[in-house]
Amino acid sequence: MPGVRIVTLNLWNLKSDWQARMRVAAAALAALQPDIIALQEVVEAPEIGNQAAGLAKALEGELAYDAVDDKSSAGKIGNAVISRHPIRRRESVRLPGPSDDPRRAMLVDIELPAGHLPFFNTHLSWEMWHAPRREAQVVALDEFVHSHPGSLPPIICGDFNTPPDSAAIYFMTGRMGLAGRGTYYRDAWGRRHPHEDGYTWSDRNPHAVRWIERNRRLDYIFVGQIRADGWGSILDSRVVLDVPGSDGIFASDHFGVYAEIGVAQKVEEAV
Repeated sequence: MPGVRIVTLNLWNLKSDWQARMRVAAAALAALQPDIIALQEVVEAPEIGNQAAGLAKALEGELAYDAVDDKSSAGKIGNAVISRHPIRRRESVRLPGPSDDPRRAMLVDIELPAGHLPFFNTHLSWEMWHAPRREAQVVALDEFVHSHPGSLPPIICGDFNTPPDSAAIYFMTGRMGLAGRGTYYRDAWGRRHPHEDGYTWSDRNPHAVRWIERNRRLDYIFVGQIRADGWGSILDSRVVLDVPGSDGIFASDHFGVYAEIGVAQKVEEAV
């Protein structure tokens, strides 16, 4: 079967000239033609509707939205998934953390020709000193994933706000346990580019603020274990939306990540 194309991107809510940024994002996504998009920091407010609705319309996809923070001055801020395949079910769960830093993980059950795909999207706490909070959040995320199996291996996307050598990502990729629990997912970018940086929070982007440590890979697409028939093989992964539009505007303060998931075609993904 053909591969499924995935993109994850933090939309950066309504900061800067957000409407111009959405035009840049829409053009870049149209070129990539993803089947499923995971978005974080998506605003929904009476004055503007849902910030991701224009992207969904441009890509002729179905939009699922999960509000995370309804106390923001901009309106509700949450996570969203756009799918060009039917969404059959959606759920979400609160992740550990204080009430002034709400975090959630959302699930959409997507019907593909090959079966039902459990697709997850999340956005973890951002402050660099909150590593223990992110560790608790990935443990809860893993519990949520395992409680919602599908006929296809899960895909987990999001802004994890932590680099690949952190305990949270070591946990996600099976290199250490947390809270007496172990798990294993494949990091799409890391699998295809094991010796490259893949920064998604970069000093090439003028939106990346100086008071947050830059040149880090914070955004991920994780894939469950490959199936015997090859479904779940990571055929490609790239950093995307990492160049400005013709007007010099970047789509967000983050770059995005793209992955193509499908039948095994490369030796290292077939074993």
